Amino acid sequence: MLLDGGLSTTLELLGHDISGDLWSAQLLVDAPDAIVEAHRAFFAAGSDVATTASYQATFDGFGAHGIDGETTASLMRRSVALARQAADEVSDRPTWVAASAGPYGAMLADCASRDDLGYVI
Repeated sequence: MLLDGGLSTTLELLGHDISGDLWSAQLLVDAPDAIVEAHRAFFAAGSDVATTASYQATFDGFGAHGIDGETTASLMRRSVALARQAADEVSDRPTWVAASAGPYGAMLADCASRDDLGYVI
């Protein structure tokens, strides 16, 4: 089983700015097609699993940007639907979608979820 690559890195390479505190989750709002494009590329390269663009998607995080809870829940579901859409468009083999859920510290967007060397803990 082959997992996808770095979604955020791929989105950056496609020209998207993910430097805000929502990281790639901001694109669930601003550019969902870009997320599909990135997932599509991973599946076309042979990935069996797509990891959703929801690592930084939290109620508190979206709330800080004026997005209500109902919309936040919808955006989280959208992250799964976008990955599934890409799989269905590209692959004629069994594929899976894995939800990406960051640790609580990631929601703070202050690198609290990283150790002194920059690794996610």
